Amino acid sequence: MQVVLAINPDDTRTLQTQVYEEFRKLILDGILPSGAPVPGSRTLSEQLGVSRNTVIIAYEKLLSEGYIESRANVGTFVSTNLPEASMRAAGFAAGDALTPQDTPFRPEIAPPSRIQKVRNPKDTRLTTDFWIGGTEPKAFPAREWRRTLEAKLRYGGGRIACYTDPQGLPELRQAITDHIGPARGISAEPDDIVITGGTQDSMSLIARAFAGRHRAFLHEDPTYQGARFLFHALGYACTPVPIDRHGIEVDKLPDTGPSLLYVTPSHQFPIGVTMSLERRLRLLDWAVRTDSLIIEDDYDGEFRYEGAPLSALRGLDRSGHVLYLGTFAKSFGPGLRLGFVIASPGTRRLLSDWKQLFSNGAPWLEQAAMADFMGNGGFRRHLRRIRAIYMARRDVLLEEIAQLFPGSETFGHRAGMHLSWRLPQPDAAERLQKLAALQRIGVHLPGTSASWISPRNRRHRDHLLMGYAAVDEKRIRLAMAALAGCMQEGARTQ
Repeated sequence: MQVVLAINPDDTRTLQTQVYEEFRKLILDGILPSGAPVPGSRTLSEQLGVSRNTVIIAYEKLLSEGYIESRANVGTFVSTNLPEASMRAAGFAAGDALTPQDTPFRPEIAPPSRIQKVRNPKDTRLTTDFWIGGTEPKAFPAREWRRTLEAKLRYGGGRIACYTDPQGLPELRQAITDHIGPARGISAEPDDIVITGGTQDSMSLIARAFAGRHRAFLHEDPTYQGARFLFHALGYACTPVPIDRHGIEVDKLPDTGPSLLYVTPSHQFPIGVTMSLERRLRLLDWAVRTDSLIIEDDYDGEFRYEGAPLSALRGLDRSGHVLYLGTFAKSFGPGLRLGFVIASPGTRRLLSDWKQLFSNGAPWLEQAAMADFMGNGGFRRHLRRIRAIYMARRDVLLEEIAQLFPGSETFGHRAGMHLSWRLPQPDAAERLQKLAALQRIGVHLPGTSASWISPRNRRHRDHLLMGYAAVDEKRIRLAMAALAGCMQEGARTQ
């Protein structure tokens, strides 16, 4: 079988990236239908005049993301689990402008409601705390960041006396665009990006901007409590939707709209599962069918330890129904308070206008410094360093769980900064959490550690949430040994 791929040796993208993206487009556009055979790596490499390794790397990424599947002793085929209707919805040309009837979003100011404050669960009395969301402060590139700040103040400090674009500094929006394309598979323009004060600020902006059209807020169950509490406080009707091992259960979503749906597809918060490609495409189809907006929170998408990086849901969206939330909180530091929204062509003007009304922009100095830091390669170097640190800590935690708690099951360990852990014994999670607290060790249940779970959700209450990014290898080993001792002592006293 021959396929027509447009490979350009003068393209700035690598050859394997071109092969992957061209193949992906053929599948999403329906040119290669579900079940169609995929040419062998040797055949395709000869056809394109590239090395076989180039094709193999591209195929491995397509396989890991679910676009193709391998059948033993038969061959490789386009995945049979891709729903055709969803693929057609995802197959519009990237960047297509939406007509007014496609995006009839009209903001209205919603009345304020009683605010529920989010409790900070981190207990300083604990000797070791596996709180999810913590980062390693010693990994912060203080020297490089200080030099960058000093240079901006020395040579561009006059700009601090001026108002800046409420949508964000153009140079930072360009740097984010250059980074997010290859890192998360998102095709965006700087004008699509609105700089915010972090993910919570991004959600506040969206909640205000779309309050006039969307009054229903749907979210995963369990979910990030900051999202649930915010939209509830602003008067939205909040509805939890269950998740399974493949992400949110699309069949459980209401078939009427429009709604706002908050999801964390790359590393579900807090359970950690990754949404399958088949589920992502069905979700996009649901958004088009119900005229709903999907809020994709990619809170720790920079950290993937196994397999090729996954394309974000926003990278599959061609109909303008996904708003992507990015943040520097996990990759750089939460104290920076810097994040961004990637809007669709039909929503970016609305969000930009509301940002001007809401806060008139973000501080100049941090934006300018981050733009330089990303542009000179400092951000990429920093990411490589902390990925290695976090992966080493994850490996130790997985090793200790496997050795000390045989029969356990872990979720979300291929990516992110935390995992969820299910013990083999029934009702063991809550018992171990209480025993751990007596040893001044923090392990957390769904509904704590910045997460929320509905009262009727029994499926995930037997998980323990384990954040490892802020705990070094030595403390992980000591804490896990203490937890094993707690379990043994508890079993003897029962």
